[in-house]
Order: sequence, then C-alpha cells, then structure tokens
Amino acid sequence: MKQKKKNILLQFLGDYRFNSILVKNFFSILFVLLCIFAVLIWQVSRKMDEVIENEVATMSQNSLNQTKERMDTLMNEVVQISGQMSLDQDIMMFLLPEGDGTRNQEATFQAKERIKMYSGIFDYIDSIYVYSSKSRYVVTSDGGGPLGEFDDLTWYVNLTERIYEPGRMVSRQKRQGYPYLLSYIQPVRLTQMQFLGGIIVNIDVDKMDEQIAADASDTLLIVDDRDNVIFSTKQDYLMKKWTELSIYPLLDRDEDAGAQTVHMGERDLVLTALHSTDFKWRYVSVVPMDKYKEYQRDFRNFYLLMVILILVLSVVAAVLISVYSYNPVKNILNLLKNPDLFDAKVDMEQEFRQDEIHEITGNIVRNFYSNKQMQKELEDYLNLVNKAQITALQAQISPHFLFNTLENLRWRAIAICKGDNEVSQIILNLSEMLRVSLDNSQQIISLADEIKNARLYIEILQLRYADKIKVEWNVEEDLKNCQIVKVSLQPLIENAVYHGIKPMRGQGIIRILVFRDKDRVKIQVHDNGVGMPEEECRQLNEDLKGMYQLKEGHIGVRNVAQRLKLILGDDAVMFLESAPGEGTTVSIELPLRFMESYD
Repeated sequence: MKQKKKNILLQFLGDYRFNSILVKNFFSILFVLLCIFAVLIWQVSRKMDEVIENEVATMSQNSLNQTKERMDTLMNEVVQISGQMSLDQDIMMFLLPEGDGTRNQEATFQAKERIKMYSGIFDYIDSIYVYSSKSRYVVTSDGGGPLGEFDDLTWYVNLTERIYEPGRMVSRQKRQGYPYLLSYIQPVRLTQMQFLGGIIVNIDVDKMDEQIAADASDTLLIVDDRDNVIFSTKQDYLMKKWTELSIYPLLDRDEDAGAQTVHMGERDLVLTALHSTDFKWRYVSVVPMDKYKEYQRDFRNFYLLMVILILVLSVVAAVLISVYSYNPVKNILNLLKNPDLFDAKVDMEQEFRQDEIHEITGNIVRNFYSNKQMQKELEDYLNLVNKAQITALQAQISPHFLFNTLENLRWRAIAICKGDNEVSQIILNLSEMLRVSLDNSQQIISLADEIKNARLYIEILQLRYADKIKVEWNVEEDLKNCQIVKVSLQPLIENAVYHGIKPMRGQGIIRILVFRDKDRVKIQVHDNGVGMPEEECRQLNEDLKGMYQLKEGHIGVRNVAQRLKLILGDDAVMFLESAPGEGTTVSIELPLRFMESYD
C-alpha cells in the first residue's frame, strides 16, 4: 500500500509539467535573499571594523593629547625652576666665586640649601646640579665637589659644547649606566658672551610614567627637533635616533595626519603623533590593536550566529514565497487552456485576488472576447487608410492641375492679344512662383535662385503700380551661392509694399542688401514707407523670438521667421527696426553656408 502511494506521488510529480517552476523559484529567491543578506552583513562588518578602528584611533589620540598636556606642564615646571634658580642670588654667588676660601664655602653651602629647596618641590625631580665654570665645581643637594671628582658627568659635554644655545632637554644615563634620566640643561651667562656655568635639572624617568595616560602595553616616545628620542616608555628606544627606529618609516610625517593604523609584521599598530605646544619636540604613541582583538572576535561570533539565523530564515521565506507565487500561475494556466469557460463580464474578484495577477487574468479574458471586435475595427481602419491614400494622390494632382490651368490661361491671353502681353507675363511669373513655393522636395536653395524668385514678384508689382515702387539691390557677388530658406525675400517685399509704401504718397523705395559679417550672412529689406509705432514694432519682435504653428494661407513676417527657426534652428535670427514716418527695416542673420554646386 505504501509502495503504491509512493508510485502515485512520483507519477504526479513527473506528469506535472510545470513542477520545475516551484523549484526554480525557490532557489532563485533563496539566492537573492542570501546575496542581499551577505552584502548587508559584509557592509555592516566593514563599517563596524571602520568604527572600531576610528574609535581606537580617537582613544589613542585623546590619550596622547592628555599625556602631551601633562608632559608639557611638567616640562614647563622644570624650565620655570631652572629659570628661577638662574636668577637666585645665592646661586649667582656660587657661580661667581670671589674672595677667600671661607667666603666661597659659604656661597657653596647657601647654593646647596637652595638646591634642596627646589629639589623638594616636585617628587619627579631626581636631583639638581649647579656647575660653576669659573671654579670648576659642582654642587648638588647631596653635596658636590670639584668637577674632576664628580661621578656623574654625562651632562657635561652637552653643556660645554652648546653654551650659546638656549636650554634643552636631553636623555642620558646616570654614571654611564642605569638609571636613565631626562635632564634639562640650562647654560647660565652673565652676558651674551660670558659663560658662568649651568643648571642641570634631572628628572626621574620611572616617575614620569605616572604622567602618561596610557596602558602598559602602549609605547610613548618624545622626539626632539634633532630626531633624538629623549624619552620613551620602552627603554630600547632611549638615547637613539628617531629615524633609526623600525616604526619610523610607517608613520606619515604630515602634521595633520593624526592617528594612523599601520601593519608591522603580523601586528596592527595605531601610531599617533602630536607636536608639543611649548617645546620643539613631538609626542609619538604606539598602541597595539591586539588588546581590541577580543572585542572584534566577539563581534565576528555574533556575525556568524546572525549568518546561520539568516540562512534558516531565508530557506523558510523562499519556500513560503515560492508556494504562494505558484498558485496564481496555476490559475492562469487553467485560464489559457479553457478561455471559453470564463465570461468576459464575470466578477474577477471571485476567481483571482486583487493584484497584478488579477490584472493579467482580466486582460487575458478581455483580450479573448474582444478579438472579433478588434478584427472589425481593423477592417474599418484599413478602409480609412485607403481613403487617406486616395486623398494624398488627389493632393499630388492639384498642383499639376493648377500649373496646367495657368499655362492654358497664359496661352489664351497670348492668342487673344496676338502675342505676349502684361496678362500673359503676370501669369507666367505667377506660375513660376507657385512652382517654387509648392515644391516640397527642397527647402534650402541658393541666394541667386531666391533673388530670381523675388524679382518675378517685383515684376508683377511693377506692372500694377508702375513708377510708384522702386527696388534697389546691393548683393555681394560671392554670396550668391550661399544657402537660404526658399520664399524668404518675397513675403518681406510684399510686407514692405502693402504695409509701408502703399499707404504713403509719393514713390516708395525698397532697398535689399546682402553682405557678409564674419561667418554669417546678413540680409536687410528696407523701405521708406510709413513705418510703425514703437510698441507695435516691439511686440512684433517679441513674436518673432517665439515659436508659432504655421497657419495655412498666412504668409508674412511671422511665417518667414517660423520657417527659418524650423529649418535652421537658433542659428537663424530675424528682427525689425521701425519708427513712424521713417520706414521699416527687416534684418535676417543666417549662418554662412554654400550650396554644393552653383551654375
């Protein structure tokens, strides 16, 4: 029985031809979800690493800044002590011994007492030496003696070789061995050139560690302006050149670089450098990233847990979405198999939910039942197309009919008058003008052809108005082959005659100028007619700047401007200048282009 049910299930899955859609949807959705979550996790992990790194850098910089402020304060205190001692009367008496031995012993004793007082002010002061170059005697809080018998002289060379330099901080070893001391050496001079001796304030390096705001694993260095490491929490770096240390090449020497994360071998380090506010040295801290690794490991374990959880949720979501999205496909397949079972007017909400699937199924049903109606409409459209073709053919015949009719009228006038006459000439000119105007095969012609067409119109006008109109042409010869939109001059001449010259008394003169201006052609049509008011001229110029629809049967200045813009675009410019009683000038500016050939 179980085997039979199993066979039925396998047969059902094998016969179901769209069974693979469910599987494909499942893996596709699962893949998309995993990719999205993977990208999100990667971005969050990357961002968190940056946040951790920036936080470590900020903490390191803040810690170093606190250390800098404390150390600068400490150093300023040492400098202040040294300065006060150099001005102390008892100290000066020791530096300038005079008189007998008893008096000198008294000065040495007073200097020793002063040194004890200054040494006890701060606990980080290890000792203070006062050296007199005149007596070659050193006095300390514990005693002193002649220079040759003094057991700690590692400061002496630095003092005597740089007696004309200001006070400086140096790192040295006491008695050529441990402990390390940080000594502030202050030369004392009576005048600029008279050297008296020096004051050496020795700082206990071990007690300076208390001023450092850092962990034991961090390393702090103080580097002077000569690249000497004058202080370091790591003794291996003391009394060495900064440029000789292994971390030197890793540090960006840019003053504004701040904290930097660098790789040194298998370790990641945070290097931070700050310049001292009061002294010519800089503070450098080296913080290992290892102490933050545990925090990073916990964070990555959290990532792993999230990945596993997201994987499980993605599988569940992919299954639910796949099954949910497959049911509408099944309904659509049934609809495609049996479209006649559905009424076009049926309420689709009863069979399909209100979503994109509802729209698809609704369109399928409507498309099936509107097919016959569409076929009938298609037949009607074909009939309309045939009628449109017939109309277009008739429109092609109309110009030929008009030309033929004008030609018959011309020959009839010649026959009646027994030869050419004014009527036949007008008909001939009109026929030629119509031929050029109605020819749609070419919108750009040469200036010579346009002038020829305009002269035909002028001849017709002069037959009617006799001596009332005079036309003067001034055209540069080398421009006759340049391009111009056809029927551009005739409307302007007509406008000059009927709006400018006809209303006036006396002879009207139309001057047509064509000349070159660099890479443009300028055409001016001027009449000495009645002109127009300033407001009317301004409004007309505004109209010429715009774009108007061509209206059939309207030929004039606006028509010419419209065709120029449609054919040449913004390269064509047209404007008017006019005043009452002074005539009107219509100017056209076109790009200078020549026809390919000109006979």
